[in-house]
Amino acid sequence: MGWDAAVGLVADINLRIELRRLADQASRMDNGPLAAILEVAISSLDARIADPASYGAGGDPPPASPPPGLICRNIRLDGRRTSVKLEPEFWQALERLAARTGGSIDDLCRTARRRHPVGGLASAIRVFLLASAVEAAVPPEEGER
Repeated sequence: MGWDAAVGLVADINLRIELRRLADQASRMDNGPLAAILEVAISSLDARIADPASYGAGGDPPPASPPPGLICRNIRLDGRRTSVKLEPEFWQALERLAARTGGSIDDLCRTARRRHPVGGLASAIRVFLLASAVEAAVPPEEGER
Protein backbone atom coordinates (compact mmCIF):
# COMPACT_ATOMS: atom_id res chain seq x y z
CA MET A 1 0.00 0.00 0.00
CA GLY A 2 1.44 3.37 -1.01
CA TRP A 3 1.59 6.48 1.10
CA ASP A 4 -1.46 8.09 -0.51
CA ALA A 5 -3.47 4.85 -0.09
CA ALA A 6 -2.63 4.74 3.62
CA VAL A 7 -3.78 8.33 3.98
CA GLY A 8 -7.08 7.42 2.28
CA LEU A 9 -7.58 4.44 4.59
CA VAL A 10 -6.95 6.52 7.69
CA ALA A 11 -9.38 9.18 6.44
CA ASP A 12 -12.05 6.52 5.87
CA ILE A 13 -11.53 5.05 9.34
CA ASN A 14 -11.85 8.50 10.90
CA LEU A 15 -15.00 9.14 8.86
CA ARG A 16 -16.46 5.81 9.98
CA ILE A 17 -15.83 6.67 13.64
CA GLU A 18 -17.61 10.00 13.22
CA LEU A 19 -20.54 8.43 11.33
CA ARG A 20 -20.91 5.79 14.07
CA ARG A 21 -21.03 8.53 16.70
CA LEU A 22 -23.74 10.37 14.73
CA ALA A 23 -25.73 7.16 14.15
CA ASP A 24 -25.69 6.39 17.88
CA GLN A 25 -26.84 9.92 18.63
CA ALA A 26 -29.64 9.64 16.03
CA SER A 27 -30.80 6.38 17.65
CA ARG A 28 -30.89 8.01 21.07
CA MET A 29 -32.97 10.85 19.61
CA ASP A 30 -35.34 8.26 18.12
CA ASN A 31 -34.68 9.52 14.58
CA GLY A 32 -35.08 6.27 12.67
CA PRO A 33 -34.71 7.63 9.09
CA LEU A 34 -31.47 9.48 9.88
CA ALA A 35 -30.06 6.48 11.74
CA ALA A 36 -30.88 4.24 8.75
CA ILE A 37 -29.12 6.58 6.32
CA LEU A 38 -26.05 6.70 8.54
CA GLU A 39 -26.02 2.89 8.85
CA VAL A 40 -25.98 2.58 5.03
CA ALA A 41 -23.05 4.99 4.85
CA ILE A 42 -21.20 3.05 7.57
CA SER A 43 -21.79 -0.26 5.71
CA SER A 44 -20.36 1.12 2.47
CA LEU A 45 -17.32 2.42 4.35
CA ASP A 46 -16.89 -0.94 6.05
CA ALA A 47 -16.84 -2.65 2.65
CA ARG A 48 -14.25 -0.22 1.31
CA ILE A 49 -12.07 -0.46 4.44
CA ALA A 50 -12.17 -4.28 4.26
CA ASP A 51 -10.78 -4.23 0.69
CA PRO A 52 -7.25 -2.71 0.65
CA ALA A 53 -7.21 -2.94 -3.16
CA SER A 54 -9.89 -0.23 -3.27
CA TYR A 55 -7.23 2.25 -2.18
CA GLY A 56 -4.97 1.50 -5.12
CA ALA A 57 -1.62 -0.15 -5.13
CA GLY A 58 1.44 1.94 -5.55
CA GLY A 59 4.62 2.67 -3.78
CA ASP A 60 4.45 6.40 -4.27
CA PRO A 61 6.63 8.29 -1.84
CA PRO A 62 5.03 11.04 0.23
CA PRO A 63 4.85 14.35 -1.60
CA ALA A 64 7.84 16.64 -1.25
CA SER A 65 7.52 19.56 1.09
CA PRO A 66 6.12 22.56 -0.72
CA PRO A 67 8.48 25.43 -1.28
CA PRO A 68 8.26 28.16 1.30
CA GLY A 69 5.17 30.15 0.58
CA LEU A 70 3.91 33.49 1.61
CA ILE A 71 4.80 34.95 4.97
CA CYS A 72 2.16 36.99 6.74
CA ARG A 73 3.31 39.94 8.84
CA ASN A 74 1.54 42.80 10.56
CA ILE A 75 2.33 46.37 9.60
CA ARG A 76 0.88 49.75 10.56
CA LEU A 77 -0.57 52.03 7.91
CA ASP A 78 -2.03 55.37 8.97
CA GLY A 79 -2.29 54.24 12.58
CA ARG A 80 -4.11 51.01 11.74
CA ARG A 81 -2.67 47.52 11.93
CA THR A 82 -3.06 45.36 8.84
CA SER A 83 -1.49 42.14 7.66
CA VAL A 84 0.37 41.56 4.41
CA LYS A 85 1.38 38.28 2.80
CA LEU A 86 4.56 38.39 0.77
CA GLU A 87 7.19 35.94 -0.38
CA PRO A 88 10.26 35.75 1.90
CA GLU A 89 12.40 37.45 -0.75
CA PHE A 90 10.17 40.54 -0.70
CA TRP A 91 10.33 40.75 3.10
CA GLN A 92 14.13 40.53 2.85
CA ALA A 93 14.16 43.27 0.23
CA LEU A 94 11.98 45.47 2.45
CA GLU A 95 14.33 44.90 5.40
CA ARG A 96 17.40 45.77 3.30
CA LEU A 97 15.77 48.89 1.85
CA ALA A 98 14.65 50.01 5.32
CA ALA A 99 18.18 49.56 6.65
CA ARG A 100 19.66 51.43 3.68
CA THR A 101 17.24 54.36 3.93
CA GLY A 102 17.13 54.50 7.73
CA GLY A 103 13.35 54.08 7.74
CA SER A 104 11.05 51.34 8.89
CA ILE A 105 9.19 48.65 6.98
CA ASP A 106 5.95 50.43 7.93
CA ASP A 107 7.27 53.65 6.33
CA LEU A 108 8.17 51.80 3.14
CA CYS A 109 4.76 50.13 2.97
CA ARG A 110 3.09 53.52 3.46
CA THR A 111 5.16 54.95 0.60
CA ALA A 112 4.31 51.95 -1.58
CA ARG A 113 0.58 52.46 -0.93
CA ARG A 114 0.83 56.20 -1.73
CA ARG A 115 2.66 55.55 -5.01
CA HIS A 116 0.38 52.66 -6.03
CA PRO A 117 -3.08 53.34 -4.55
CA VAL A 118 -4.95 51.01 -6.90
CA GLY A 119 -5.03 47.27 -6.20
CA GLY A 120 -3.92 45.25 -3.22
CA LEU A 121 -1.31 46.34 -0.72
CA ALA A 122 0.91 43.31 -1.39
CA SER A 123 0.95 44.13 -5.11
CA ALA A 124 1.74 47.77 -4.36
CA ILE A 125 4.69 46.69 -2.20
CA ARG A 126 6.03 44.34 -4.89
CA VAL A 127 5.79 47.03 -7.59
CA PHE A 128 7.38 49.58 -5.25
CA LEU A 129 10.30 47.24 -4.50
CA LEU A 130 10.77 46.50 -8.19
CA ALA A 131 10.80 50.21 -9.04
CA SER A 132 13.26 50.87 -6.20
CA ALA A 133 15.58 48.14 -7.46
CA VAL A 134 15.42 49.48 -11.02
CA GLU A 135 16.12 53.04 -9.81
CA ALA A 136 19.13 51.83 -7.83
CA ALA A 137 20.50 49.75 -10.72
CA VAL A 138 19.91 52.09 -13.66
CA PRO A 139 21.39 55.58 -13.53
CA PRO A 140 19.04 58.36 -14.72
CA GLU A 141 19.44 59.49 -18.31
CA GLU A 142 21.03 62.85 -19.06
CA GLY A 143 17.69 64.58 -19.69
CA GLU A 144 16.15 63.25 -16.47
CA ARG A 145 18.64 64.81 -14.06
